[in-house]
Amino acid sequence: MELNKYDSIDQLDTSTFHWKCRLRLQCSWKGLNKETKELWGINMIFIDDSNDRIHAFANAKFCQGELLDLSEGDIYIISNFKVKEFLGHETFRPVRNPKHIFFTTHTELKKDLQAGLTIEKFAFDLFHMGDVDKFADDNRFLIDMVGKLENLQPQIRSNMNESKTMLKFDLYDGRFRVNVTLFDEFGDKVEQLLKKVQVEDIYIIISCAKVGRYDAKPNITNYPATRVYINPDHYSVKELKTKMQEMSLLEIGTPENEVPKRVLTVKEIKELPTDFQESKVNCEVTVKKLEEKTNWYYAKCTNCEMELFGENGRFYCNNCTRIIPHPDKRFRLGTICSDHTGSVAIVFPDEEITRIIGKTVFDIQAECVEDSQMEDFPDILKQIKNQHYTITIEIKEQNIKKGSKVYEATEILEAQDFAGSVDPTKQTEIEIDQINDSEREKDLMTNDLTIETPDTGNSTSLKMRRLKNIHPVPYEGDENVKIKQLKKIKKEKI
Repeated sequence: MELNKYDSIDQLDTSTFHWKCRLRLQCSWKGLNKETKELWGINMIFIDDSNDRIHAFANAKFCQGELLDLSEGDIYIISNFKVKEFLGHETFRPVRNPKHIFFTTHTELKKDLQAGLTIEKFAFDLFHMGDVDKFADDNRFLIDMVGKLENLQPQIRSNMNESKTMLKFDLYDGRFRVNVTLFDEFGDKVEQLLKKVQVEDIYIIISCAKVGRYDAKPNITNYPATRVYINPDHYSVKELKTKMQEMSLLEIGTPENEVPKRVLTVKEIKELPTDFQESKVNCEVTVKKLEEKTNWYYAKCTNCEMELFGENGRFYCNNCTRIIPHPDKRFRLGTICSDHTGSVAIVFPDEEITRIIGKTVFDIQAECVEDSQMEDFPDILKQIKNQHYTITIEIKEQNIKKGSKVYEATEILEAQDFAGSVDPTKQTEIEIDQINDSEREKDLMTNDLTIETPDTGNSTSLKMRRLKNIHPVPYEGDENVKIKQLKKIKKEKI
């Protein structure tokens, strides 16, 4: 049986009408005139056996036959259709594919009842919850997001119109939290589904959701294309469950008065004994060099965490045993960092680089004028050079037992923002110019200083941390006060 007789989504272009694809319908919704409710057409999202997605649209005049009886989740064979590129001014696009399918009078759509390559039940373009604020003021795309359901509130009904309802809850990923409001009939359906769930912990993927603001905070709401998947069998849910379980165990096993990670010099890190027990330490260093000749990003499978290696422009995932036509891209930057005792190689991870520069790999590549510039070392990364950071590095077995001098960073903070790295085994030295008050110094060194911070959904710890150092302020006299010179006394000759 011929398995490659169908065109894949990534092969589609505007050059011809003679396409034939085997696709699974993930969702469909009607486009209606807001005032007259007249049918404009039917929108669809299809996925293929490579988990690529594309938006399709059938004008009302072509909506007949199978198009009037579409079933989400079924597989269809579509042929003889037109491919168009988005112009750039469209709003609330359900997928980020730059092309979409248009049905014509010659387009054929029929349900596939034969055996073929496996197509996943659904595919998502999941966004990081920490980035949701960026999309609140950008209406180009709808977004997909995964999180644990928390703070589910009773449904709110309008006093003026009982058909107007709101269902409110939060999505939480262990670090960030975002508000969700589902309106009217869609919210009613989700509420009924949630009532049927028997398990205590509920994980949700919300697909094609609209992002706006409510009380100046990002808020996710429903759109005609929006779908909610409750505890779906998807890798992202499994990863989130594992992550949150590990965080719960860490919180239970960590004493309230936890001793902060020690701050070590580069020399001390290099000379750690083989029986060193701590998994992470801090160091205060300056970035002296960036590895610009090595690749500053890597390709990652969109279905799992496997790093991909390309050959002739094609990426294959050994874990998923399939070709990944459009892999995810993550930062990985090699650096040489130094302090007064020496230098060390530290690899900066994707999450920290994204936070520092405020951009993803895709953002940087999208700003390139020419394709040839996409592989050049970005100027925005060069701003990291010569910066002073407090870096938490992971101490692995290959570092202390196998002699590897390359360390991986897990957290990178600007040195002045870090306030939790007191080494209890070392005495802090403080030099005080022109002031000698031992009792005052003793109080400053022994008392905890509590800092009140604003309430935020992004906080990861409620513990109070010691200030790293006490910086004395030297006495500065009044510059306007002039010191008179001594009067010279003329000596008489004898």
